[in-house]
Amino acid sequence: MKTLAKLLILSTLVLATGCASETAEDSGASEDAIGAKAPLGPEPRGKATAYPVVLISGFGTSPQYNTFKNVPDALRADGHDVYVADLPPFDSTAVRGAALAKQIDAILAKTGAKKVNLIGHSSGGTDAREVITPTEGSTLTEGYGDRVASITTISSAHGGSPLADAALDAFDFVHDDLRVSDEAFDAFGKWLGKRFSDMAGDTKLRAGITSMTVRNAGPFNESHPDDARVYYQSWAGVAGLAGVIRKVDDTACEGKRFGDTRVNGQVHLMLSPLSVALGSPSNDAIVPVENAKHGKFRGCIPADHLGEIGGAPDEPQMNKHSGFDHVRFYRLMAFELAAKGF
Repeated sequence: MKTLAKLLILSTLVLATGCASETAEDSGASEDAIGAKAPLGPEPRGKATAYPVVLISGFGTSPQYNTFKNVPDALRADGHDVYVADLPPFDSTAVRGAALAKQIDAILAKTGAKKVNLIGHSSGGTDAREVITPTEGSTLTEGYGDRVASITTISSAHGGSPLADAALDAFDFVHDDLRVSDEAFDAFGKWLGKRFSDMAGDTKLRAGITSMTVRNAGPFNESHPDDARVYYQSWAGVAGLAGVIRKVDDTACEGKRFGDTRVNGQVHLMLSPLSVALGSPSNDAIVPVENAKHGKFRGCIPADHLGEIGGAPDEPQMNKHSGFDHVRFYRLMAFELAAKGF
């Protein structure tokens, strides 16, 4: 890939971080344009989960920014005990995982529960796995397999994201050729992170990007085996520039679609350069479907990477093209966990 293209990817990733869902609250966008499109999936109903639910969003997020829009309140209204993890927005999986472990401890102490259910979007899913089997040298001295009932991941780069590799290459080009220090990049990440997170004080931008690369995925998976005490399941997002369904998508999704409906999402204009640059034919503009699979693969949801957690501020809750309603999806997921005894 040409250097210019790599720099474009790096800048687009930063732009996407700074311009996606502004808060976890409803943007107030009108849903009148949805028309007669039926929402995907059955009507959510069931009992509350036995264990608290912890929502973990990914790189460049906070509980108020780029996260599960309207989901916590909806789950609480359904009777679940719900918490939103607050992790360093730009740092390694090891650092984010250690921060998550502390919050799990606090939740268990507060509630008296013996375990939690972890639901992670994007790098939040690998952060959850880090808690179970800490990286060598982590500040965590033990795994949390006895304190986690389930891990559900949505478009987490278990196999890495090629965009992270390209971004790291662009980072190294700027670093080596223009002599910009790691400290300068970290300072930029800290400045950006401070706009939306109190956890951005010790930003490590290179470490955060490295954790999401394809080149890092093999060693990470080898050193983070699944714990038999924990239930693992995963979902992938699939979307295209025009939302057209192709046979290659059916193959990648293994014929399994949320709501049993064969439909793809449409990539938001902001993510379209990344969708093109990614190269992998089936993806959500950030993570290839194949790389999002871990544990029991549940199938694909018709949404791009932002749409999986609520999309841009101007997007309605239910996508008018696909019928995907991210709040409905997470409500169904929580009730499923409850039905399994979690």
